[in-house]
Amino acid sequence: MKNLQSAIQTIDQHIAKQKNGLGEDLFFLVSRCTPMVNVDLLIKNDEGQLLLTWRDDQFYGPGWHIPGGIIRHKETFSQRIHQVAEKELSTNVQHDESPSMVQELMNHERDTRGHFISLLYNCTLLKNLSPENAFNTDNPQNNQWQWHSTMPTNLIAVHKKLYSTLFT
Repeated sequence: MKNLQSAIQTIDQHIAKQKNGLGEDLFFLVSRCTPMVNVDLLIKNDEGQLLLTWRDDQFYGPGWHIPGGIIRHKETFSQRIHQVAEKELSTNVQHDESPSMVQELMNHERDTRGHFISLLYNCTLLKNLSPENAFNTDNPQNNQWQWHSTMPTNLIAVHKKLYSTLFT
């Protein structure tokens, strides 16, 4: 028990030094111990198309996803929604007060980032998306955006499971 208390004290000291979150190693540890709560931004244009962004990471591989992010300690839903809009889309959004959908997702094949509570919020763009960040098929990059009328075949699997009904 003394070793555990010492480890917790070391972790607390590490957290106190961090300015921008937990750091990857500690974040992954926390994600193995408790569900992560995230917001996803449902943005549609006048034609009813959904805005998706490209991602390619170690957990989901390359594919399209609904922009979203994990809520930080003492951060409101609204603050995270606005951070996601800025970080992933370089824009501002307006959002509904309450989520339009709440879903739980568990990946039984891994512990790190293996359990999520996802809150889907209807959002409206407050300024146009940057054309420089539009999807480039020759050179796909994280956070490039594209409007979709139908569900792309390379939508990341977790979003296919959670959000396939949005494309009907």
